[in-house]
Amino acid sequence: MKKNLLLAAALCAAFTASAAVEVCFTVNRDEIVPNLSEKPVLAEGTVLAESENVKMIWANETQINAQNCDFNGIKSILVNGEQVDLVPGVGGETNPSGVDIFSGPSQGGVQYCFEVKKDGWLIIPSKISSNKNFYAYEGSFAGEMTLMAYTLGMALYSSDYADLTNGVFTLPADELGYCDLNSPELDKYTLGGTAIAWPIRIFTQNAEAASAGNGTGVIMFPVFADAATYYVFATGSKMNTCGAIFVEGEAQPEVSLYGPATEGDNPRAEQNFVITGKAQTPPTGGIDNIASDVKAAELDWNAPVYNVMGQKVSKNFKGIAIQNGAKFVVK
Repeated sequence: MKKNLLLAAALCAAFTASAAVEVCFTVNRDEIVPNLSEKPVLAEGTVLAESENVKMIWANETQINAQNCDFNGIKSILVNGEQVDLVPGVGGETNPSGVDIFSGPSQGGVQYCFEVKKDGWLIIPSKISSNKNFYAYEGSFAGEMTLMAYTLGMALYSSDYADLTNGVFTLPADELGYCDLNSPELDKYTLGGTAIAWPIRIFTQNAEAASAGNGTGVIMFPVFADAATYYVFATGSKMNTCGAIFVEGEAQPEVSLYGPATEGDNPRAEQNFVITGKAQTPPTGGIDNIASDVKAAELDWNAPVYNVMGQKVSKNFKGIAIQNGAKFVVK
């Protein structure tokens, strides 16, 4: 296990909020896996998304399919005052093996590997099943694997749990952010077993609680550059995700789930569920200061070009692009 010291607060303060929220999402999913509708077997190690400090990797050779994280109107994750819109993601067909947290996980099935270059926090969006077991590990299946003291938060809609519109829990942590397997509080999360219990059973502290269905949510935890590699997955099912949001620095990010109010045949009230920190509201306005409409060939591709999520894009990109601080609509 990597016993790295957390970043100094001064380092975190050196970055602005907008610079610190980095998105590594599967925006090029259909180019990377062009036959996704056929549920192909995808090779171990395939890179599904990459940003400046994060790489998302398909961990095992197994079938992949198209899945979305947004559910019942939750369309965005609010992070430190910024709004990150969810995009189409991926899932798979093969369940990972069950986990005994005292002996560690096994490799196989739908597992996501995230490689990081800096210390900070990973926030993994997912359509979370309330009756599955979720895990985030640091390390390597070929070596030592250490359970992270992750925070899981999700929206809930079951009429069987009418008083629960959302739920949040955080595994007991040591001083560095790893799960403290010797904590007297651990039984609240295992409920007498050796696996992390279903979210609904942790929320209700009832080892016999029935499923509360699905809801958009996140799994988030601190990450360290010297450890570099993290695995996130579910057992009892196949976890889906559209990638990761990375926030550099020691301070835990403020995170909320957000869904706008809708009208029409299926009206829905605004949804805004706090996972960590204070309540947030989506930023108003939108993209402004767009310089002009351009053709892709008119941009200087010797300099990096980014989309509005901060991800580097290629010459076949269409949409709002940013280069040298200026915004363009690439047609």
